[in-house]
Amino acid sequence: MTENNDTITWSSQLIITPPKQAPKLPGDKITLPQSALEQLLAAAPLQPVSSNANTRVHTSSFDPFNPHTFAAESRARQQIEERQQQLPHPLTFRIVNPQNGRFVHAGIREFSAPENEVALSSLLRESLEISEEDFDTSENAAPQDGHSDMEIDGVESQAQTPATGPRVTVHAKQLPKGTYVRLRPLEAGYDPEDWKALLERHLRDNFTTLTVGEILTVPSSRTESFRFLLDKVYPEGEGICIVDTDLEVDIVALSEEQARETLQKRLERAARAPGTSAGSSVGGALTVGESVRAQVQKGEYVDYELREWERKDTFRIELSSEDESLELFVSPLSARQRGRPRRDMHVLGDFSTEMSKSFEIRPTNVVLEGAEALYISVYAGNGDSDSEASRQVPVKYDLRIMAGEVVDREGIAEEEIHEADDVRCQNCQQWVPQRTLVLHENFCLRNNIFCPKCQNVFQKRSPEWQNHWHCPHDSSHGTDDSSKSNHDSIFHTTHECPDCNANFEGLPTLALHRTNECPDKLILCQFCHLLVPQKGDSDPDLLRPRSLSIRSHPARTSRRRAYH
Repeated sequence: MTENNDTITWSSQLIITPPKQAPKLPGDKITLPQSALEQLLAAAPLQPVSSNANTRVHTSSFDPFNPHTFAAESRARQQIEERQQQLPHPLTFRIVNPQNGRFVHAGIREFSAPENEVALSSLLRESLEISEEDFDTSENAAPQDGHSDMEIDGVESQAQTPATGPRVTVHAKQLPKGTYVRLRPLEAGYDPEDWKALLERHLRDNFTTLTVGEILTVPSSRTESFRFLLDKVYPEGEGICIVDTDLEVDIVALSEEQARETLQKRLERAARAPGTSAGSSVGGALTVGESVRAQVQKGEYVDYELREWERKDTFRIELSSEDESLELFVSPLSARQRGRPRRDMHVLGDFSTEMSKSFEIRPTNVVLEGAEALYISVYAGNGDSDSEASRQVPVKYDLRIMAGEVVDREGIAEEEIHEADDVRCQNCQQWVPQRTLVLHENFCLRNNIFCPKCQNVFQKRSPEWQNHWHCPHDSSHGTDDSSKSNHDSIFHTTHECPDCNANFEGLPTLALHRTNECPDKLILCQFCHLLVPQKGDSDPDLLRPRSLSIRSHPARTSRRRAYH
């Protein structure tokens, strides 16, 4: 490995590739153009090439008067003295934003950026205070006030470089191997048992360097993350390299008040842990014919699985509760589907506000194709209008697995029982005696109002009617602002796929994408028996049929096995 004293002197001012055109880069990674690699190699110091051959100056059979042994000796000396230009490992850089003087360190991902451009990860852009709006303006298009050339951070800017966005100055900067880092959580309530393994894996997979003063975000789930301030490093300096080194990590609270708040939140979280009286139920295995009474905290899931059932029979999964915020999701466990069902990733899902939700699973249902088990998840929505106290109260529910077909009586017209002389009120649609119709209508028209869209009757002055709404895009309706906000969030808000970063309108559409054509969906390879993305890096970026995308990795693996 190259020592740090064998440094490279190289700098360049480059245009930042717009985020929409740049590849998705993790952590502190950047991409540079191919010309940067050539310049770095040219600037690299000469390094001796170690030889595995005999290191003695003379060969064992050297005879200065024998031309054959003399030639062998010459070749041996040339090999020993050979030196070549080598880049240090790992190659690290210091990136400076000349507009505000902010800097951050980075590691190289690859040399594949367009000429005169550098692609930065989202973390680096945030550290340099570069937003997406900066790429839509022309303020950085050219130097102003006639200053075509200026020295910024020790590098002379080149006026002839075409500018289409913000620029940064990139320096080759070899950092010392880090031995210690101190992090300060930006929020109270972090549990060391939560972040320790997450932090180790996150740093190993995404980072080459750490910069003092940087905000480190460690994702803990699809929706939550831990945020730390990188407060101190050893050896002391602006940053450290964390590759091939033993790094000690210390977590210190920002203040005593935060430490007390963290302890309090940890105690509250322990009291609401799954399986406790105030927490969500544990879940577990279910059987056909079984009924469970359980509870779930707002914003949490309770996961079940059904592994044994008669494959030729029809059965029904039914969820009932007095709280309309509960949601029911089902996904099979098979080679093509491996994850637990979630709001943004499920095969069957019910987001409705009905008190009872159910799915009928028939033996001919494609969901059961190759299924080893059925994953069932119950989720409690976290309403915007809920108070903090109500959110801490778990929601009770009943979950049943019933065998046999259930007759669907919805839509079957049932004869309403009424007397022969009864007539229907045209306002509230109720049957009333003919002799009292006038009195009833006078009262009904003064106090009640009929909604022709949903066929419901409301009191005119009731909050339900004042807040009654109908979605202009579908047949959904409700009676309060919270239900409308929840509906819009589920069905009419753009959501990003956390795996491939594609955008979709509504959670059902995103779930369909993630369980079907998403290139990063994990599948179980039938050859290597590992969980792998269904589309590999070598596959063309084409929208292919589901069957082709799912079999892309096994197809490549089977071809490799043919040569074994």
